[in-house]
Amino acid sequence: MLYLRTLFLLAGLSLLSACQPNEVVLEVTRLVETQERIEVTRLVSETVVQEATRIVPEEILLEVTRSPLGSEVRPVQLLFPPVVDTAVIAARGEVLANALREATGYEFQTGILDNEQAVIDMMCSAPEDTIAFLSAAAFVVAEEQCGAEAGSVAVDGNGQTSQTGMLVAHQNSDVSALADLDGARWGVPDDASLPAVLYFQALLAEAGLAVGETVQLAGESAAMLAVDEERVDVASAQFIPPILPFDERPWDAAEDDPEPWLGLGLSPIRSPIGYVVVAGEPENGGYRVRDARSRVFDVAPLIFDHTEIVTLGAPIPNATVAYGRAFPLGLARQLDTLLAEFALSEACGESLCSSDFYGWTGLVPVADSAYEPVRFIRDQLALSNSDLLGLGQE
Repeated sequence: MLYLRTLFLLAGLSLLSACQPNEVVLEVTRLVETQERIEVTRLVSETVVQEATRIVPEEILLEVTRSPLGSEVRPVQLLFPPVVDTAVIAARGEVLANALREATGYEFQTGILDNEQAVIDMMCSAPEDTIAFLSAAAFVVAEEQCGAEAGSVAVDGNGQTSQTGMLVAHQNSDVSALADLDGARWGVPDDASLPAVLYFQALLAEAGLAVGETVQLAGESAAMLAVDEERVDVASAQFIPPILPFDERPWDAAEDDPEPWLGLGLSPIRSPIGYVVVAGEPENGGYRVRDARSRVFDVAPLIFDHTEIVTLGAPIPNATVAYGRAFPLGLARQLDTLLAEFALSEACGESLCSSDFYGWTGLVPVADSAYEPVRFIRDQLALSNSDLLGLGQE
């Protein structure tokens, strides 16, 4: 009789959570003792543990050093909106860039963007690298959007750093102050003009007044003729200050009347060299009259006798050279000086001062407070930034 002893092979292995066990079938041969030696074959399951290797990415921090501002790979950006043909801007801008390269040793690059909003967006995205040439309205938007800073303001061909509007009424009208515009007929040459129209609209809004009718006219000359002919009660246009006797000092809004010659009892005339003057040329002790009425003097020679300036608006700054918020302060101050010198040089005639470009005659420092009239217009008329950028100056 056969006596079989059953053997069991147990394998207990502790499994690691990171390892994957595999079932392997082994063929095992055992000898069992009986009266006869019988070879017994059993199938036994054995668990084999394999070690799994995980690949763990290693984070390496690398310090990247930016190229210095003004290097060939990181030039200072001179940004322009498309105020004239882009080919003109590119050519005129390169003259300026070359002059600044020579004076500073830095690299400068001219950039021409699609509009003033695109210029502002570029200033905001690269505040350390950018200088922009903006209108007063665009500067206010850039300052609000990302902290741009004003450096210089342009001097125009009349020697002014700003534009000021005036309200002119016929002497037969009942308009002698801003409050008299309530219900009046107002002749407007350009309803998008910040100094000549929108500033006065903001004053009226602040005072809770409303004109009776706004009459759109084809330019300032048409507006001045309309008020001279009493087709409107009042009209607005740009005010350019008179040149005072002997040109001893500039006309000052804080000290001088808009029509300081009225006390002489003399009417303006056309001088032999073509200017409208009172009591002769300034070098001879007279006044040179330069406001918008002088442009229609030949067709309306009594316009200065028929009309008078009711009030002036606040000055709106001319085009502005602005810096990105993080532009290096020391370099900005250096460039303010260099730009002012450049604007007085012959080279400027081929660049910023060219008649086919900006036509500037100089650049002078400007304070942030000079832009308060633009902010006043924006706030009183509840204009958005896009509305403000859509407005122009004459």
